[in-house]
Amino acid sequence: MLEGANDIKQIINSIRWKEVRDEAVELLRNLVRIDTTNPPGNEAPAAEYIKKYFDDFGIPSRIVESEKGRSTVIADLKSGNQEKPVILLSHLDVVPADPRQWSVHPFSAEVKNGYVWGRGTIDCKGLAVVEAVATTIIKRMNINLSRSVKFISVADEEMGGEKGAGYLTNYEDIDGFCVINEGGTGVILNNKKIYLPCFGEKGPIWLKIKAKGKSGHASMPSEDNPNLILVRALAKISSSDLGKKIIENLVKSVKFYLSKDLKFSNPILSLIENSNFLKNIVGRALYKVLKGKPKLSAMLSNTMSITIIKSGYKENVIPEEAEAILDIRILPGYDYYEIVEKLKNIVDDPRVSFEIISAYEPSESDPSSHILKKIEQALKLVYDYPFFPIISTGFTDSRFFRKKGIQSYGILPFFLTEEEISTMHGVDERISIENMEIGTKLMVSMILNLCM
Repeated sequence: MLEGANDIKQIINSIRWKEVRDEAVELLRNLVRIDTTNPPGNEAPAAEYIKKYFDDFGIPSRIVESEKGRSTVIADLKSGNQEKPVILLSHLDVVPADPRQWSVHPFSAEVKNGYVWGRGTIDCKGLAVVEAVATTIIKRMNINLSRSVKFISVADEEMGGEKGAGYLTNYEDIDGFCVINEGGTGVILNNKKIYLPCFGEKGPIWLKIKAKGKSGHASMPSEDNPNLILVRALAKISSSDLGKKIIENLVKSVKFYLSKDLKFSNPILSLIENSNFLKNIVGRALYKVLKGKPKLSAMLSNTMSITIIKSGYKENVIPEEAEAILDIRILPGYDYYEIVEKLKNIVDDPRVSFEIISAYEPSESDPSSHILKKIEQALKLVYDYPFFPIISTGFTDSRFFRKKGIQSYGILPFFLTEEEISTMHGVDERISIENMEIGTKLMVSMILNLCM
């Protein structure tokens, strides 16, 4: 059995990384070329491709289908004992991409300027590949682990996960020591690198607001115009405070990872951590400071974005109804039913109705756990950069595993610029070839440090 950091460093230094990088790039390119746009998903061919990869190295794998074509692939690298496995989680589906807007075809997996271009290269097939390759490296090197590794790449994450991770955790006997998933990442800010893993994530509410009024000829304006009713309702909501605070686990994260660097007093941080009043005061103060930086301020507030507005069918006709879709993200400690009730009271108009399309509770794991400390140690063994766990403003499949009591953490093991991060769900998504090597190194180190 391996012992200590020096053993891990020796193993990492003994690997022929150029060959590993080329293997990972080829695997990623082939996976990106399999169009798994969700909807409809159709992850089956991608799951079969990864299953064959594991089969080629003698690692047992299987496919679970929630319905025809909606496939999840599971592979098990067994250890010699009964310890709960480390779960390496990713997803196979991707969001849509319009080829007319891209520099290359989004499913071509073209290699250009040191990058693999294509939908899913970062979110989330790049992670699936480095997790798969790292697992097979340990198998190929005949390293004896004291804890098993379970690779899971699921269907349907981009549409809520009910046909992927949700199905799996409901109908399969899935348990684990911890989960490593997407969510956080290593980032490059002002030419400096920092690890920003996620210990938790906000909860989404997708809400439909419908205004009903009186139809008529557009030449005779009316206060019962549903468009006018809807616009006024949205204006009220947009100018309202849905809640701001610094959550307890973010304070704990500062306390455990940044207090020395920032010269904060731990007693002061403990005081904030244990006082809801102080968390609200500090959160609001920090929000004002960070208001111009939405990626940061969103970690301190419940947010709302208007994503869809539908109304009308003819230029000179006032329609009978108008509707909008809101994407609301709430921090841990808030209840989505209370948020919806608050919106109803803010609008205070019987002509406006509210319908929850879908909603998920926020979820968290302990940022001071020994598991996350082991992840930090493993990452710093390879590249010694600052490490600070944060709350994710998005949401992932980790919530399904946290609901089962499994500590789950998000860390894409790459170093991404702000511009590269912006391509996820955007145009010209791509990942550098260098990052495929970096990611596999970091993943091998994490597996070893968690499973030795």
